[in-house]
Amino acid sequence: MKEVYYSFIFGYFKDHLPKISLAIIGISLGIALFVSTQINAWRAEQTVVDQMIGYSSENFIGRYLAINQNQGAKDSFIKTLESVTPDNIKLEPEFQTKGILNLTKEQMISIPVIGKDFLLSQIPIETKNKSDKFPKYLMSQTLAEKIQSLGQEGSISICNNDFTIPKDEFLILPTEGLFLVMDIVRLQSICKLNEHLTSIKLTKESEVNVPITIKEIVSEQWVYESKEILIERAGLALGSLKINLTIVSLVSVLISFFMVSNMYTGLFLARKQEFGILLSIGSSKINNFLLFLFQAMVIGFLGGLVGILFGIFIANTNLIATVNTVTDTNQIQSYRNIPVSIIFSGFCISIFGSILASLYNSYKTFRILPIDLIRERETEKNFSLLGLSKTKIFYLSLLSIPLGVSLGLFSFAKQIMPGMIGVGLVIFGFVLFIFLSIPICIKILDRILYKLNVSPSIEIGLKELSAEPWKYGLTASTIMLSTSLVFTLTSLTDSYEKSLVRWVDEENKSDYSLINEKKLNTGEPGVPTSLFDDMEKNPKFFRVEPFYVDSKFVVNGKYYTLHVLTFDNSFDKNQLIVSKNLCFLDQICKGDFITINTDLNSQVSIKIQDQKEHFFSERGTIMMDYSYFRKNFNIKFLSSIRIFKNKNLSEKETKDTLQKISEQNGLKYINLNELKKIYLDGMNQVFSILDTLKISALIISILALSTSLIYFIKEKSKVLAGLKAIGMDSFQMFQLIYSQALFLVSLGFFAGILSSLILSPIVIFGINRNAFGWVIDFQYPMHFVVKLPILIPFITVFICLIPFYFLERMKISKELKYE
Repeated sequence: MKEVYYSFIFGYFKDHLPKISLAIIGISLGIALFVSTQINAWRAEQTVVDQMIGYSSENFIGRYLAINQNQGAKDSFIKTLESVTPDNIKLEPEFQTKGILNLTKEQMISIPVIGKDFLLSQIPIETKNKSDKFPKYLMSQTLAEKIQSLGQEGSISICNNDFTIPKDEFLILPTEGLFLVMDIVRLQSICKLNEHLTSIKLTKESEVNVPITIKEIVSEQWVYESKEILIERAGLALGSLKINLTIVSLVSVLISFFMVSNMYTGLFLARKQEFGILLSIGSSKINNFLLFLFQAMVIGFLGGLVGILFGIFIANTNLIATVNTVTDTNQIQSYRNIPVSIIFSGFCISIFGSILASLYNSYKTFRILPIDLIRERETEKNFSLLGLSKTKIFYLSLLSIPLGVSLGLFSFAKQIMPGMIGVGLVIFGFVLFIFLSIPICIKILDRILYKLNVSPSIEIGLKELSAEPWKYGLTASTIMLSTSLVFTLTSLTDSYEKSLVRWVDEENKSDYSLINEKKLNTGEPGVPTSLFDDMEKNPKFFRVEPFYVDSKFVVNGKYYTLHVLTFDNSFDKNQLIVSKNLCFLDQICKGDFITINTDLNSQVSIKIQDQKEHFFSERGTIMMDYSYFRKNFNIKFLSSIRIFKNKNLSEKETKDTLQKISEQNGLKYINLNELKKIYLDGMNQVFSILDTLKISALIISILALSTSLIYFIKEKSKVLAGLKAIGMDSFQMFQLIYSQALFLVSLGFFAGILSSLILSPIVIFGINRNAFGWVIDFQYPMHFVVKLPILIPFITVFICLIPFYFLERMKISKELKYE
């Protein structure tokens, strides 16, 4: 039996390597996108967790966090903790701030700078000799590589003090991440906050495995956070990002297995007689069934293996960016470890997905009879699906689409599953419509082409399609799904772009903005508040307004985005405004009170006076007036200064004044259009993964159609060889397969357009609203639809090149030779 399995599977693979390779590539593309996105999602979560706990050891169990993170709190609290902490728990004081590493004149990155007591902290430090001088700095491997790549000493800014890091004064830590560690006393002195700490970490002895109970101490300056709470907060901060990455990758996997299912149909038809031979020599129906499934498992395993390797390559070369307002791209890229669970998931999806895709054709091998040896083809005269008639299939498809729309538009905060089920029902309905429409469309075309007196080769190609709607319906469905995905995602990104432009116009009515271009890329504010105070008194400007952004503003243990600006006089400047999506997602709405930790007044309870549509943060935005912010927080830098020009001055005079201010302060002024471009560039970076998905979907569709045509040539080799023998030339042969490809591409494209017109509103007004809580302006890429009729014939020519190559290589004598 082993010899039968080996000969049946690997013998076929050896003789038909190009066909099997196409199937493996199709699976691998979907798995690669799944693996790469999951790796990036894990790295994004890991960097948030590590930054929260200061890149701690595995023995970390919790920490006391200073309520005022900018100033920290007095270290005298350690003595209080020591009196109630068990002996097997170590207390590690930390002072953490942010540093700006200058890589080039135009590029800088923000990194955590952590002050530690090296004698108390569990840091894996190794020196060559005991007499070696202890280094001033400890840094992660990736940070060291970045500094060493400069070919010179690194320059870093800490608490507005610039330092160089000589190569002989730092030691590399064998840990992931992007961070710098230095002596806590030295860092406190640099930031002029002696005897202040930002956190006190609790770690257990490595040999202790029993559960430890921590007695929490209530303090006005400190709050306790367990490791579980920190991990949960990181998960909440990146929840929407992880959900969207998972959805994006699984949709790509779905398209892959649509293509593979079509390939298995062709594989069954090509090997149908072999199953009949096996039955005639004593094999059983169950063995045929298992043989086909095992064949699918092998293909799935190989596709999964290639896909996982390709996915790891994509993740490690940063071809797909995982961008979020909470995450830092440089930090994410510093991680290189890959969780085994992601590799295992990739293999499971690949193998089980391949089995599911082949299940229907495996069942057909179970029903095969030895008499099929002498049949050229079993024509599907009465097409049915799971025993359902055409009429029942039509009603089923007609019911699934409106049901999917209703479910997809269901509004339920943080729940995208109804929307995903709705999308699935709509796709299911259109797939059934495609199966039903193939014979009808070809019958109509046949009448039209008969009157036009077209080449018989075209009519032969089309009639072959109508004979097997299930097989070719899968091919058209793959094209439909890919087209629908491309148009739906394009509609989503275009809608975001339109909404973003509208939001900038509504929220930024200033003529110019003054920014620190270098620090803008790090997410750090870089425009001095003192400059704003001076410009406010400058008569050359009609009005100047401050603007400050904190993308990690913590309220009730959750991250939100804080916007500080000047409120209109109609609002109470001592109260807050929140975005509508914050109210929708977390029920923090107009009339509620929230408690925030401040630098100057400890905890403050403040009322929310209003809420408005605010297209900025997917987690919700809190808006505060600048005057109230200054009363409660120490702030030295703004994100930007908004400038309204004085109408009494000419455009040139205003620009000259701004140019002079910019040069004196190392800043840059931009107009409204340039400001929009900054926002749009950031949005495009976030959505870059969707572009990758579009390309992947189109490639898989092309592979699906090419594979289908190749299997058609193999299955009909005797018929095609007979046609060549009676005089059909190469051009007529090309017309035959071109007519098939053109029909399937056209049907798939136009079905994809129709389905995307239904799916786009579901994604935008259903899934998107439930995930992020906002309603964006709907935009559909009609300009792309208009271009399709022109593009389809050229795309079809490209798809037909490989199948036509196999057709040209066909030898008449070999195909028509009977034993």
